[in-house]
Amino acid sequence: MKNIMKVALLMLLAGSIASCNLDKYPDGDAIPEEQAFTTFKDAGQFRLSLYYFARQCFSSYTVIPVNMQAEGINATLDYGNQMGFQYTWTFADNDGYVEQLWTYCYGGIYQINYFIQKANELIERDNSLEEGNENKMTESEREQLNLYIGEARLFRAMINHQLATFYCKDYNPETAKTDWGIILTDKVDVNARNKRSTLFDTYDFINKDLTAGKEALERYYNELGNPTQYYYLSPLTAQCLEAKILLHTDQYEAAATAAAAIADASILINNADAFADMWKNNTNGTEILFQFYASLNEGRSQYGSMFCEDPYNDGKQVQPLYLPSAWLLNLYASNDIRSQVYFRSDVPILSGTTLYTGVKYISKYPGNPALNTTATTNELMQNVVVYRSADFVLMAAEAYAQANNLDGANKYLEKLLTARIPGYTYTPYASIDEVFAAIKQERLKEMFMEGNRIADLKRWGDAMDRTGQDPQASSLVVTTGLYLNIPATDYRFVWPIPQSEKTSNPNISDQLNW
Repeated sequence: MKNIMKVALLMLLAGSIASCNLDKYPDGDAIPEEQAFTTFKDAGQFRLSLYYFARQCFSSYTVIPVNMQAEGINATLDYGNQMGFQYTWTFADNDGYVEQLWTYCYGGIYQINYFIQKANELIERDNSLEEGNENKMTESEREQLNLYIGEARLFRAMINHQLATFYCKDYNPETAKTDWGIILTDKVDVNARNKRSTLFDTYDFINKDLTAGKEALERYYNELGNPTQYYYLSPLTAQCLEAKILLHTDQYEAAATAAAAIADASILINNADAFADMWKNNTNGTEILFQFYASLNEGRSQYGSMFCEDPYNDGKQVQPLYLPSAWLLNLYASNDIRSQVYFRSDVPILSGTTLYTGVKYISKYPGNPALNTTATTNELMQNVVVYRSADFVLMAAEAYAQANNLDGANKYLEKLLTARIPGYTYTPYASIDEVFAAIKQERLKEMFMEGNRIADLKRWGDAMDRTGQDPQASSLVVTTGLYLNIPATDYRFVWPIPQSEKTSNPNISDQLNW
């Protein structure tokens, strides 16, 4: 982790000269650390680095690979083993994606720790200045600085939760005090070689950051009456993370209440054109609760390259590396707006030199035209979306089901289905087992390719089973991994600690996942 921290520090110091808006992220030359954070203006510039680093922890580089472990997709003849180790469950501790998420997350955490330390030092220096000193912060600046510290705490909670989701077992209250958590740190020390915490301590740390961040955001935006800023963290962002953590730590009644509050305030899209517009243009509308800023120069993330790449860029074909299976496509009703937006067959599939018509490809991430550097080339770039309302509608339904509240589970499952399927008449399920099975299926359908599936299966204790999930066309796909069945007890549901961390940190030699 030492190298990760050094890189993070260099990038952070470079980031100190970025302009104070999200139209420009860190760039330029590094400046000495002792000069990098001495004023409120510096704090505002460093704040941008928090968003820069945090965004990487939720981008396509982390979301897409974990999807490849799940059901509903088939690797094509052209896939060239891209993300193939995830698809076939043969990844190891030296896997690039396993390493990448770890590096991004701990690099971000180091920057956050540095920011919090320097911000607190700035406050201490300011407290020693007499009133009237030209260098003393104004009341408004103090309030903003407290907001920035709250954002840092919330981001650290989000990133640590991301690490726990990938690199830890599912939370079990009976074993959490002995199960391994993540490596926790709130210090700035590139030479630190910390041991892993327990999973109980991991979530205790996360919850303390969440509470501090939530309180700071609520004070700034609610109590002080400041308008929420687009692309920045808000009290709603904190509420989203809180609902997730409650569900992931088996606090079902509290999770149901928290997720339901978000769901009740959400208006789900019930029109295919509007739904397509949300995914194509990343329009906030009523469903995107938090997404990161993106422009032609910064923040773009390429989600669709594995699914709808056009090799000739003329709109006459796509050459996907993965196709949706026939089994998955058949789960959707014909008039389900998700089916119309997530999958298309408007152009032929190119495989080798042959074109195949009538085959559906994954079109959920079609590329945002506003993020293309040239108007004639679809670079398949999107904003990084972290939270959207449908997730929390389904979380409310799941939490109510887990709390044995049949009416609540039916209520929120109905909210989703009646929005996504025009004219749908919902018939309440008569048992918890039935409604829970339906909720599980709807999470697969709604959240397809959003990085949730393996975490869901791990939380439920379910297998990853592609048995009988036939492809659309067997001539287009490889047989490797086609009918893979991974039992719920398989150790690979938890990603390994990267080899680089194991090598540099001997203190975790007896705390490994594999």
